[in-house]
Amino acid sequence: MTSQHRVPASLAAAEAEFSGQLRSRHANTYSKGMRLYRKIIRENIYSVLLNVFPLYCRQKKDEAITTLIDAFLYQHQASQPEFHQIATELLLFMRQQPEFSDGEMALIEYEWLMYAVEIDDAQVPHGQRFSPSAKLLPRLVVTLNPTLNMVALPFWLNKNEPCYSREIPLHYYAIYRKRDNAVYQKKLNNAEVRLLAEINDGENTRDIITGEVVKISTNHRFLHLAGRQQ
Repeated sequence: MTSQHRVPASLAAAEAEFSGQLRSRHANTYSKGMRLYRKIIRENIYSVLLNVFPLYCRQKKDEAITTLIDAFLYQHQASQPEFHQIATELLLFMRQQPEFSDGEMALIEYEWLMYAVEIDDAQVPHGQRFSPSAKLLPRLVVTLNPTLNMVALPFWLNKNEPCYSREIPLHYYAIYRKRDNAVYQKKLNNAEVRLLAEINDGENTRDIITGEVVKISTNHRFLHLAGRQQ
């Protein structure tokens, strides 16, 4: 027989009141301790924005960032409240805001992906360099880096800065982490995109172009960030 544990009503009420005070628009009505805690929470969110989304934040004034933080606290119901999930919760919130343009969301999602690859707990295997003969190619077994993601962006990267071009609407990149725990990105040509797609269960570039998120294996995904994800 399984016993069910319920949170005491008094504790649930206290948690609800505490959460309400953290999210309230009227900070001056609360104790000094609560005002300090509210300040710490906002500083933590501000730090996450600056560290995970630096390219986006550099495009905005401090007032706009403060407004975003307030709106996030007032409106967003977090599904994963752990501290390391704040960046993901911010992404989910910003996706729901109509004032963010498709270009801004593509930049934000690219920056989030860089962060997600960095904290991915997958173990990166040792790499090997070799030049197989044509006879060995049919029997060659290739395992991709489990942190590898391929992404189609509406901008290209020059020294990690986004650059835009009307001539080429989409630019393909591989984003991955090496055993030194550093995150790398490599611009891909069409042949490299097709090759990586074929390695991953024969998927092809059509899945990327249509904007679908295609699960390849446990930790691999093709992502298309040219437009807003639903």
